[in-house]
Amino acid sequence: MKTKLLRETFERARTENGGLTSLGMRFYGRLFEKYPAVRPLFTTPPEQQHKKLMASIGSIVAAVENPEALVPFLHAMGIRHLKYKTEDAHYGAVAENLIAVLSEHLSKEGEWTEEMKDTWQEALKTVSSIMIEAATNPQLYKEELLQTGYGADGFRQNDPEPWKIREAVTG
Repeated sequence: MKTKLLRETFERARTENGGLTSLGMRFYGRLFEKYPAVRPLFTTPPEQQHKKLMASIGSIVAAVENPEALVPFLHAMGIRHLKYKTEDAHYGAVAENLIAVLSEHLSKEGEWTEEMKDTWQEALKTVSSIMIEAATNPQLYKEELLQTGYGADGFRQNDPEPWKIREAVTG
């Protein structure tokens, strides 16, 4: 995976075309247009939910070369998403949607290339696979979660922002 390109494109997303707020709001607008069946899964308004999404993506991108922090975070997130009634097929919809809105977002002020698309697709496929595996077999990750500060439900006790990695990350 081209981690440098992943980081560079996310940094551009932060600064170009209205930044992460614009990207996040477009993500949910398009998601609910194209995949209306997922709308009932969200109880938080998009004006708040996009902040969680962008923080999660930022954490993942920052930790992409630190699997000791990233993998347990993704396992916890996959297990946490059981509470939200996330299905395996939803991961593909989220990935397709994120690629589409990143393409729109970055094309407005700069360039979006096939290499960028391929890098993000590879990253999102990996993230989805790790999360789905944990959600499918949460009992296999119970000990890992406990050792890394998560509960068996994928949440950290008294953590108001479970969508951020708390461990130190390299980068």
